[in-house]
This record gives sequence, C-alpha cells and structure tokens, in this order.
Amino acid sequence: MKLTKRDAASKNNKHSGVNRRVFLKGSGIAAGGAAFMSLLPTAMIQKAEASESKRQTYDDGEITKVRSVCSHCSVGCGVVAEVQNGVWTGQEPSFEHPFNLGSHCAKGASLREHGHGEKRLKYPMKKVAGKWQRVSWEQAIDEIGDKMLSIREKSGPDSVYWLGSAKHSNEQAYLFRKFAALWGSNNVDHQARICHSTTVAGVANTWGYGAMTNSYNDIHNSKAIFIIGANPAEAHPVAMQHVFRGKERGAPIIVVDPRFTRTAAHADHYISIRPGTDVPFVWGMLWHIFKNGWEDKEFIHQRVYGMDEIRQEVAKWPPAEVERVSGAKEADVLKAAQTMAEHRPGTFIWCMGGTQHTIGNNNTRAYCIFQLALGNMGVSGGGTNIFRGHDNVQGATDLGVLSHTLPGYYGLSEGAWKHWAKVWD
Repeated sequence: MKLTKRDAASKNNKHSGVNRRVFLKGSGIAAGGAAFMSLLPTAMIQKAEASESKRQTYDDGEITKVRSVCSHCSVGCGVVAEVQNGVWTGQEPSFEHPFNLGSHCAKGASLREHGHGEKRLKYPMKKVAGKWQRVSWEQAIDEIGDKMLSIREKSGPDSVYWLGSAKHSNEQAYLFRKFAALWGSNNVDHQARICHSTTVAGVANTWGYGAMTNSYNDIHNSKAIFIIGANPAEAHPVAMQHVFRGKERGAPIIVVDPRFTRTAAHADHYISIRPGTDVPFVWGMLWHIFKNGWEDKEFIHQRVYGMDEIRQEVAKWPPAEVERVSGAKEADVLKAAQTMAEHRPGTFIWCMGGTQHTIGNNNTRAYCIFQLALGNMGVSGGGTNIFRGHDNVQGATDLGVLSHTLPGYYGLSEGAWKHWAKVWD
C-alpha cells in the first residue's frame, strides 16, 4: 500500500518517539505544572541568584576610568578605558559620545589589543648579531640621537625623512612638526599622504579649506544620501548607523561603486561604474541637471564662481559618452541626478575609493562641484561628508605635519616661517 505524505510523517514521528498526541499531552503537563507551581506557598519557591565571581584584579588596585578615542578608523568613537595600577584591564563604549552613543563595532571592541597584543613592543629592542636584545630607554635615546646628529653633520638636515601619523593626537602632531622644523628640514609628512591628500587639495581648491563640511550627526537631516567610492558598512560601521538614521527619516540612498558591497545592499539605487570613471559619471549627472534646469540658480549666482566653465565641460558628456566610458546606463544616471535634485539638501559621501587614484584630485573636485550646482553647501543635511581612513587625518593635516606648510595652514612664506620662528623661540 502506498503511503500518503501525512501517513509517512505520522510514521516517522512514531519511530522518533514523539507524535502529535504525545507532544500535545506533554505540553499540557508542562502548562499544568506551571499552574501548580504558582499555587505553592512562597516559602517553597526560592529566588535563584548568581554567585559573585571575583573579577581578576592586579594587586587589588583602584580601578579608574579614562576617556579615550578608538583609533581604528576616522569615526573616532568614544571609549572608556578601565585602568588598574597603570594597566588597561577593561573597556566599554562611551554612552555620552555623540557618534557611537554607547555602541562598538567589531574593530572597536578589540581596541584594547593595541596595548596588550602579543606583537606589541614592550621595551626598546636592538638587533645585535642578528638577534633582538632588550636595551634601556636611556641607551636607545642616546644611540638614536647620536646617530641622527652624525647623519645630519655628514649629509645635512634634508637627509632625514620625518614621517608622522594620522593616529597621533593633535598635540603629538604639533610636537612632531615642531621637532622637524627645529631639526632644520621640511622633509616631513604623515601617512595620510596616500590616503586623503587628494581630498585636502581638491576640496581646498574648490572652496578654500580641505575638510569635511558637516558632521556624522548631520546626516540625520539629509533628504538624500549619495555614496561613491566608500563602503561604510564595513570600513566605518558606526558611521553607517548615522546613514541608516537618515534613511529611516526618508532619505533615499544612492551607492555608486564598481562592486556590489555590503553598503550597496542597503541602497535604494545602486549603480556600477568602471574603476576610475568617477568624473565622467558626475559630469553625466550634471548633464541631466543642467538640461532640466534643476541647478540652484540663485545659489550659483550668489556664491559660485566659474560654473559657466563647468557647463561647457559637462556639455561634452552626453549620456551615450558617459555610458561608453563609465558603463553606467542613461536611465541610472538620470535617476541618480533626479533623486538628488528632488531631495534637497542631500549629502555627498566619499572615501578612499574616490581618492586613491592618479586622478583622485579630479574626483574630489567633481564631487564638490556637484554639490555646489545643487546648492547643497552651507546647509544642514548637505555638504561633503568625507569618511577618512584614520581617526586624526584632519588633525595631523591642520597641525602641519606636511612638507609644504606649517601648523594652521600658514604655508612656508617669509611671514609664515618668521611667525613660527618667533612662537618657537
């Protein structure tokens, strides 16, 4: 006899020892047992309490909490470090910090490893006969200092390259730049040169100052969010939460990226372009904006110089040419342009996917010009939100850890170096 699916299921249940009748009967007993327990005198029911397990301590010293900043990426989430006898014993995210609001991403949760990782150098080491040996701080400083002075005497101060870091605090960056100047050389830079120097130059050459114009929290006020050359869902997870806040308030998200990223998965409109074709794509959007009269004419008249030259350049990039070069179809480019035009103010977000090119400076200028055309500058919810690579790219740049400027963007003119010569005595 052929079994039906229902018969087969019943047979399988019998073999497993549980069928519907047994299951329901057991459930009834469980429910009845719960009801019976509720009728027992309270003296027969005892509250379960977890026993206190003594936390690992370091000589039972007092635990102090120190506010710090996560150094994994540019978001700079607030961290509260628990320190006991000079040892970082624990950490928790800061609930008072305006960016992470008590949250951590996976990278931030591992921040303590910077101080306690197995690869962390605990004291100065010197390689002797092919093996590392521990030396004192006094010996290390004396030997390095004597060697540097010898090099300068033999080869001059420009023979030494001073490489700072965007992971330095403002104070460390300032001291590093001062040290290089007192050494007698402008051969100084920080590692964000390969990261966001194109942004600094491109943005500064567009409106005078190479910095992010709005804060992460201001993305909440954006009516549209345009992301190009950035993948904050993986690279800046906490910043992505602010993007989500804007989306929850109704802002459509447009993501332009050669590959479908985890950020693109959250987009309302995703467009794939060929790597390095950011400018043709942006010019393609502006082609539609100018053609349809969507630009902010009053803003351009009052605040923007040279937009007529941009119009002439954009006219060379009709939809067919944009698609030939970038791979982006006309319908997608038009939809992106129209979405940004109809949802103002909108913010423009980019990261190293747009900057780390030989034409990175061109990319950042095109991004900025697009925002100027729509009048998205100088307003809440607009601007250019530039997601950096490290937590103090901007600070290291502001404090002049660069070969072509002194702290505060003074440059290297006679008036600039005379000013800092006076400040530094």
